[in-house]
Amino acid sequence: IELMKTHGQSFNAIHVGAAWGSLARMRGAGGRGAEGVVVQRLQVLTKAKTPDLGARQVTNIVHSIAKMHSRGRTGADDELAGKLLSRALATARDFNPQDVANLIWALAKMGTKADARLLEAMQARATA
Repeated sequence: IELMKTHGQSFNAIHVGAAWGSLARMRGAGGRGAEGVVVQRLQVLTKAKTPDLGARQVTNIVHSIAKMHSRGRTGADDELAGKLLSRALATARDFNPQDVANLIWALAKMGTKADARLLEAMQARATA
């Protein structure tokens, strides 16, 4: 949390993905207090970095958000979720089968209905 507060603006796409992973592993306060502030900052930063995210970073972020969601913690707002799913479609050719599995699990865990084009792209990558 301290790194995010201090150095968040200098994070690259890999740092953003790692920050979400670290946040998901923490036992938090359900989006309240200090964690809520960090989640909000990380949402803003992730939205800004979305064009730089590769397939692995998108998958890791969505997976982390789903883990948080499954524990009753706040993760992504609708705008961020939409940007991440759009980026997943844009980088679909770079997904490996593990990335596909992680993304589909995360969508199911959050109860998110994905665009048919994204599901078709993931199906193609899962069998590639």
